[in-house]
Amino acid sequence: MKKVLLLMRRAPYGTVYTAEGLRSVMGLGVFEMDVALVCVGDGVYALLAGQDPAALDMKPLGASFAGLGEFGVQRFYVHAPSLAERGLAADDLVVPAAAVDDAGLQRLLAEQDAVLPF
Repeated sequence: MKKVLLLMRRAPYGTVYTAEGLRSVMGLGVFEMDVALVCVGDGVYALLAGQDPAALDMKPLGASFAGLGEFGVQRFYVHAPSLAERGLAADDLVVPAAAVDDAGLQRLLAEQDAVLPF
């Protein structure tokens, strides 16, 4: 089974990257692949609970990540230093995500057959 990792690096609003990454992970999840998601940098905001982008005339994306289990996506990771730099904690996220440090992130990336950056 191929291992595919989606690497979310950008804030969830203001660009199409997070929305397109979300659609991609849904599409990949229905195929027989081992799909995982990791958020780094401003990408950690994609998993933040309580998003309200109404002022931007956009719909919140956070709740959609919680539904990825229906698409076979069960593995979520978050870069612990990125969370800490933004004053966030794992409890602030919409899904349970394993925290990884820099070395853990490097191992995770190296274990994949493909990494799709968003």
